[in-house]
Amino acid sequence: MIRKIKYDCKLLPFERTEVLSIQEDKQKIGWGLSTFNIPDVWAKSQGEGVTIAVIDTGCDLNHPDLVGNLLDGFNILNKNEPPEDDNGHGSHVAGIICAINNEIGMVGVAPKSKVIPIKVLDKNGNGNLIDVAEGIHYAISRNVDFITLSLGSPAPVQEVRKAIQAAEKNGIVTFCAAGNAGKTHQIFYPANYPETIGIGSVSENMERSEFSCTGNDLDFLTPGHQIFSTVPESWYAILSGTSMSNPFAVGIAALLLSHNRNEGNKIKLNCSDDYRKLLSKHTISVKDLKFAKNKFFEGYGIINPKDLVTWLG
Repeated sequence: MIRKIKYDCKLLPFERTEVLSIQEDKQKIGWGLSTFNIPDVWAKSQGEGVTIAVIDTGCDLNHPDLVGNLLDGFNILNKNEPPEDDNGHGSHVAGIICAINNEIGMVGVAPKSKVIPIKVLDKNGNGNLIDVAEGIHYAISRNVDFITLSLGSPAPVQEVRKAIQAAEKNGIVTFCAAGNAGKTHQIFYPANYPETIGIGSVSENMERSEFSCTGNDLDFLTPGHQIFSTVPESWYAILSGTSMSNPFAVGIAALLLSHNRNEGNKIKLNCSDDYRKLLSKHTISVKDLKFAKNKFFEGYGIINPKDLVTWLG
């Protein structure tokens, strides 16, 4: 008999630096976008035609930086209510992916991609992994391209893995946050499953974030420290965590998939291994030589999308 505690999951702990109202700021280009020249990629691809399921705390469904890129979602916790975000985490994740390129707030990595918000976590960021599995199956039914899970547990749950495997069979790639427990023997589940792509965090100086989990199943690092993005009531916040680096990686994948489709699907992008193999050819190492070129600490390295549009040949 499986103890009930094994079904529990929660948001990976994250750091909140400050909250800003929409009136306080004109549009910001985040350091991750500028460091890797993401705006240059937008001339070829902005994620158009790509759909991502954000399985999290829901989303601010009326946020002016999000509303144009949100599709109807689902509230697993209360099926009679919309997937409104009463925590802030899910909105922050969604903004990193798809915030609209306008004159306010911030802009996402793939500003023309679409997000389906699926609420599986409550206002305190707590939830049940059985609900996460149900959320994954709902995402499959919506024929999304990617699933992002910025949540985790130190213990595996077979129902979640089976759901992820079902997504993989349907050509849906699942990205997961590695966890924020620092140097660990293994990254958290579901990032630890071989069918997922596990994402850790780097800071602006291209060093591994101290909070970022480590392990042999870590795949990549992307910006996750001091990330500016959307939160409920049309506000913005600066947060840090692998919960932030994970959607950045999903945004890169959305740009890549959209461009590949626009170019007639020159390369095969049908499963997690396809993305893992392609992305691993375009990485740089962390600056700290103690961790550089060591998969346990940096996976295959920091995804470097500066020349993304040339990857397809």
